[in-house]
Amino acid sequence: MQTLKDKLGSFWFGTLFLILLGAVTYLPFAARMGYINDDWYLMFDGYVGGASFFHNVFSVDRPLRGYVMQAAFTLFGMNPLYFHLSAFLFRIVSASALFWIGNQLWRRRTAFNWIAALLFLIYPGFLSQVNPIDYQSQLFSLACGLISVALTLKAIQAQTPLSRWMFAITSILLAWTYLGLVEYFLGFEALRFGMIAILHLRKTEQTFSSRMKSAAVTALPFLLGAGGFLVWRLVFFEAERKATDVNLQLSSLFESPLTALWWLNYLIQDVFKVVMVAWTTPLNLLGFSLRLRDAFTGFGLAALAIALLLFYLRRGGEKTGDDESGNGSGEMREQIWLAFITIVACLIPVILVNRHVTIPDYSRYALAPAVGVGILFSVILERINPGSLRAGLAAFLLGVSVLTHHGNAVRVADETEATRNFWWQVAWRAPNIREGVTLIVLYPGSSLSEDYFIWGPANFIYYPEEQRGNPLFIKLPAAVLDGNTVTQITTNGGVETPLRRGNYLERDFGNVLVIAQSSPNSCVRFINGASPELNSFDDGRIVMVAPFSRLESVLTDGDVPDVPQDIFGSEPERGWCYHYQQADLARQRGDWATVTNLLDEALNKGYYPNDPLEWIPFMQAYAVQGNVDEINKMTKLVILDKYLRLQVCNNMKYLDGNEALSDEVNELITKKICE
Repeated sequence: MQTLKDKLGSFWFGTLFLILLGAVTYLPFAARMGYINDDWYLMFDGYVGGASFFHNVFSVDRPLRGYVMQAAFTLFGMNPLYFHLSAFLFRIVSASALFWIGNQLWRRRTAFNWIAALLFLIYPGFLSQVNPIDYQSQLFSLACGLISVALTLKAIQAQTPLSRWMFAITSILLAWTYLGLVEYFLGFEALRFGMIAILHLRKTEQTFSSRMKSAAVTALPFLLGAGGFLVWRLVFFEAERKATDVNLQLSSLFESPLTALWWLNYLIQDVFKVVMVAWTTPLNLLGFSLRLRDAFTGFGLAALAIALLLFYLRRGGEKTGDDESGNGSGEMREQIWLAFITIVACLIPVILVNRHVTIPDYSRYALAPAVGVGILFSVILERINPGSLRAGLAAFLLGVSVLTHHGNAVRVADETEATRNFWWQVAWRAPNIREGVTLIVLYPGSSLSEDYFIWGPANFIYYPEEQRGNPLFIKLPAAVLDGNTVTQITTNGGVETPLRRGNYLERDFGNVLVIAQSSPNSCVRFINGASPELNSFDDGRIVMVAPFSRLESVLTDGDVPDVPQDIFGSEPERGWCYHYQQADLARQRGDWATVTNLLDEALNKGYYPNDPLEWIPFMQAYAVQGNVDEINKMTKLVILDKYLRLQVCNNMKYLDGNEALSDEVNELITKKICE
C-alpha cells in the first residue's frame, strides 16, 4: 500500500502541485483582466466577421492558427476569462509534459524533474500570459510541442511495435501542429534529438560510431515532423508577412557577411537574458512598482506559493531529493548539455529572422528557451547542499516569479479598468460618431502602439454590425498619434488605405476627431477644433492636432449607445465624469439649461471635478444665462493657473462669437478672466 509520501512523490501528485502553484501565480487577477493589445482586432474580427473569419486573418503567415482561434472563439465567445483559463490549462499541460520527459530520461530524480517543470511553468521572463486571446495559439503550440517530444521518448521505449508506432505517429502529427502554429518553436527539435542521442550514448558496451548510427536510425522517422513542415514552409508556402518570410529574412546574411557576427552577438546576449536577466528585470519593472496594497497582496501570494512548495519538497520530495542529489556525474553532464542545447536551439530560429529577446516587450521569444532554463536550474539546485539551502533557493526563485507575475497582472488589470472607463465615458458623451471620421485618441499613462487599440473598442460600441465580406471594412478608423500622424494632420496629408490581416481602413487625415484624457482622475474630453480646451498636462502632440479636430463628427441625436458589458464591464458609477459628459453633450446641442441642471445635480450628490478645466462648460452655460454671480465663483477656481486662465479666456471669447452675451458678462470676461 502506498504511503502519503509515496503518493506525493508520484507524477500525478506532482502535477497536482504544479496546478496549485500555477493557479497562485497566474489566476488571482484573471477575472479582472480584459482585452489588451492584439486582442482588440482579433475579437472584433470574430464578433463582426464570425469565427470562420480567423482563417482570413492568419492566411498570410500561419494558417493553422485560424483553426485554433476559430475553435477558441466558438467555445468561449467574447468572455476573456475563459481564454485566461484555457491558456492556464495549456501552461499546466506543457509543464506536466516536461515533468514526464524528465521522468522518462532520469527516473531516479523525480523531485528535480518536478522542480524543472515548476521553474518552466512560473518562468518570470515570459510576460504575455496576461494576453491569452492573442497568445492562445502560442500556448497551445507549446503544449503540443512538449507532448510531441514526450511521446517520442515513449515511442522509443515502447514494448510492442503497435504501441511504438502509435506513439511515433502521434508525436509526428503534433510536431506538424506545433510548428504550424509557431514556427520559431523549432528549437524543440534539438531537445527531441538530443534526448534520442542521450538514450543511445548510454549504451557504453557499443562503440561510439555504432551508438551514433543507432541514434540516427531511431531519429529518422521523427524527421518527418519538422522536416516535412520545413519543406512545406520553405518550398510550397508563400508568406505575405515579411516578419515570417524565412527566405526574405535569411537573405540579409548574403547581403552582408557581418550579419552572421551580429547574429552571434545577439545569441550570446539572449542566452544571458533568458537565463539571468529574466529573474531580475521583470521583477524590478513590475513587482517593485506596485502600490502598497498590491505589493502586500503579492507578498501574500508568494508566501502561499512558497508554503506549498516547501510542503511538496518536504513530504513528496524528501524521500528522493537528498538521495537524488548524489546522482552520477554522467547524468549531470546530460542535463547540462541538454539544457544549453535547448536554450540555444530555441533562440537560433528567432535570431535568424532578425528578432531579438527584449524584456518586457518581446518576452514571447523567451518562452521556448525557458524549457532549457528549467532543466539547467534544476541541475544547479541538485548540486546545492544541504537540503535546507536548496529548498530556500528554490523558494526564492518561486517568490520572485510569483511577485513578478502578480505585478504584471496588476498592470493589466489596471489598464483594463482604465480602458473600460475611457470608453464608457466616450459612450456617455457621444450617442453616435459619424462613419469615416479618423479617431485620434490618447489614453492617460498608456502608450498606444497600434491603431486597432483605438478602432477596436470604438467600433465595438458604434459599428458592431455583422459583415460577411473579406476584408472587413472598419467604419471608424484610427491612427496612432506619433510624429508622422501629427505631420499628416497638420499638413492635411490626405487619405491612407491600409489593409492588414483582413481589416481595411480609410484614414482621412483631413477629417479627424481628437479624444483625450489627461490623467486617470480627469474626464475624457472631445476636442472642439474651433475652440480647444487644453490643460498643461496634455501631451504636446495633442496640443498640435487639437485645432484640426471636428467635433461635428459627434452625432448628438439619441441616448447612450449599447455598450457590450462582456467587453467593457459593468457601467461605472455615474459620478462627476458622467455629469460632465452629459453636460458637454448638452453644450454641443445648445441646451444650456440642461448644462446647469446637470451641475446642480452633480454638486448635490457630492461630485466635483479633479481637473479645473472641466468647469468650462458650466461657466459658458452661466455666461449664456447671464448669471454673473456663478461665473465669479468659478473664476476664482481657475485664475490662479495662467495656462488654464488662458484656456477659459479663449473659450469665453469663442462663446461670445456664437452666443449673445450680456454686457455685464462681457465685462466680467474682459476684466476678470482675460485681463
